[in-house]
Amino acid sequence: MGKPKKSFNVGNPSEQIGKLADNSKYKIGNEGMSFHDIRDMKPVFAFDYLSLCGEEICFNCGDLDTKDYVGLLEGLKKISDTTYKTMHDTKAYRFHKIELGSKGVNLTKRDFKLKLTHKEELLRDEELPNLWQIDIQYMQEARIAGFLFKGIFYLVWYDRNHKIYK
Repeated sequence: MGKPKKSFNVGNPSEQIGKLADNSKYKIGNEGMSFHDIRDMKPVFAFDYLSLCGEEICFNCGDLDTKDYVGLLEGLKKISDTTYKTMHDTKAYRFHKIELGSKGVNLTKRDFKLKLTHKEELLRDEELPNLWQIDIQYMQEARIAGFLFKGIFYLVWYDRNHKIYK
């Protein structure tokens, strides 16, 4: 007899959609929902703004191998069964906003704007969503960075070695 399989309950997106004002995708400049409104939701991931430029914090960085990608998928699977509030309240997830432009952060608002629009002038600073990070529980050095909009976490960067900030 083998080990019993662990049960895994992925959040049902159709149940969460009803909690949203509308189920539209992120639109530049649109206001989202407060963290309070989505705190009991489980993340649904979107890949619309995934950085695939081959740079150090991109999902196709040349330093990544099969183990990294499997770890990323295992981490996303684990996180998708956890509420935003639980991640926020559990230190190990390191789930918090990244203050662009603050000391020690190696990304600027301009970097983020270019990932969202490809033209910095298309997005004003006040329209820029908050950048968040989550430790994906694969290795201590493996974090994802993205933004929240109406309960959906839009992945942007894969910070495999704490390049965004230490």
